[in-house]
Amino acid sequence: MIRIPGEDDLPSGAHRNLLTNLHDLYRRAGFPGIKSISNASTCLNDNCDIISHQGVSNILSGKSIPRWSKLESLVIVLASLDVTRPEPRKVAQEFQSLWINLVAPPTTNNDTTASPPRILTNQDAQPSPIAVTAPTFKAGRGISTRIRRDLQLEAGGKCSVPNCGSETIELSHITRISQGGANKFGNLICLCPNHHAWFDRGRFSEQEIRLLKARFSWNQRRYSDVEIMWLGVFSKRGGTHFVHPSSDRASLHSLEADGYIELTDSGLDDSKDSMDTWRLTDMGTRLAAVWSDSGAPPTNIR
Repeated sequence: MIRIPGEDDLPSGAHRNLLTNLHDLYRRAGFPGIKSISNASTCLNDNCDIISHQGVSNILSGKSIPRWSKLESLVIVLASLDVTRPEPRKVAQEFQSLWINLVAPPTTNNDTTASPPRILTNQDAQPSPIAVTAPTFKAGRGISTRIRRDLQLEAGGKCSVPNCGSETIELSHITRISQGGANKFGNLICLCPNHHAWFDRGRFSEQEIRLLKARFSWNQRRYSDVEIMWLGVFSKRGGTHFVHPSSDRASLHSLEADGYIELTDSGLDDSKDSMDTWRLTDMGTRLAAVWSDSGAPPTNIR
């Protein structure tokens, strides 16, 4: 059992609020041992992180500000033991709000208008040191070997932020799993621990990270000419659905595999005149929104 720090030792502000709520949950769970909590985290689904014995101890004692993936696993394990029988995922959402209040940078104005995407620069590649211990490559569970390999190749085995150069990299979900993201190539990117923390704290926007993905896709010619054509069409015109010859379905394979498009209505056969109906996924719509800023040439359509 780990006791909540005394009044004089409690951190201040948002960290104190998070810690007191966490210990309330810990109490309702019956004060399980840190080893049993750690072991339980290994049995969660693939979208949750494993948390070590020391990680459990550090979070409950208030010695460190955890990553959300670690805190989420701890909260779900404790909520599943809570005598009041809450829905663990709903409890995790409540704690995510407390965590965001802790790590989010202070706002200086009330302007909530979304800013256009910008290209990350050399200045962005100089983060202030953040105490993070990580292996050379850290990948979440539930991500296939092929996707891990492709992501490492995409960024050359380094952090994707320009001129960072760190070879200690982690896989980051661009749209978080809790917000509907998926373990797809198009929703993952290689970041060093520092830039991963910057992204978690809102220092980089989702648009900016997706712009990096778009630039990689164009510069490395990941997609066929047909796929690039359709991305250009949606970038210029908007929309979500399109039709394409069933006999040429293979030319859309990469966009489909990466999670950007999905087949909604298959043609009756593979004849020349048969047409499939496709749609951009939410992830594909986000890619199209930044495609024109990626360096890809404009599509000549009226």
